[in-house]
Amino acid sequence: MPLLERTHAALDRLADLPPLGALRRQRAEAAFAKNTDANLFRGVYSSFDAAQASAPPTRPLGYDNADAAGMYLERIKRIYPSDYPVIFWLQKLFAQSQSSVFDLGGHIGIGYYGYQRYLDYPPGLRWTVSDVPAVMARGADIARERDPAGQLSFNGDFRVAEGVDVLLALGVLQYLPDTLAQRLATLERPPRHIILNLTPLHVLDNGGQDYFTLQSIGTAFCPYRIAAYAPFLEGFTRLGYQIVDRWQNPDKHCHIAFEPEHSVDVYHGFYLLRG
Repeated sequence: MPLLERTHAALDRLADLPPLGALRRQRAEAAFAKNTDANLFRGVYSSFDAAQASAPPTRPLGYDNADAAGMYLERIKRIYPSDYPVIFWLQKLFAQSQSSVFDLGGHIGIGYYGYQRYLDYPPGLRWTVSDVPAVMARGADIARERDPAGQLSFNGDFRVAEGVDVLLALGVLQYLPDTLAQRLATLERPPRHIILNLTPLHVLDNGGQDYFTLQSIGTAFCPYRIAAYAPFLEGFTRLGYQIVDRWQNPDKHCHIAFEPEHSVDVYHGFYLLRG
């Protein structure tokens, strides 16, 4: 190891020793509690409930509030590099006459609006967003102005996914108290096509267990699941899905303060097909 790297490593170890280490953690916790504009993570927990119980009282929990519902408005008019695999597979599916989409966690319809400039939507498209009430109410207000064709709708009942052509889950699975595989198992006719994206997964040698952290999105605190890679996919293959494609989102990462082992450097995406 070069001298400079050894010096940095030694300084990092010293910074974690008491009392300096305790002071750093206190300052980080104070910054986390007061955060209004950054994407922060802290803590490692064994369950959704434990992560939620650790939240400071300074912000609401989750996205079901007016401030969280007002986030991501800029994504109506633009896309990001991580969107391109989703656009690629949607283009193919729409060309195959797949025309009903269930967009789990689709917020105010950011995928529906954002992808319009890049895709030819089928005339009979039905795109249903399922999210928390405050977000869906905001989305419905926006849709009255921006969706004159009436192809976008909102419904918080997962049973609406029964028999749809395509299920999208783009950056949402980490916020669920249960898993998507568990929800799909309750349907008699699960969607044939599933596109997942922006999903944090880990490959730690911990017995294939998911773990949780707590996220500050600036407006609220959210329990945040990091699933074990292999068991995550096995949950879908047990339901009859095959993995047609997989990719990484190198522009996404989850840095958990003081927890480098539990932090993740890239997120993941998949296209799954049920025969």
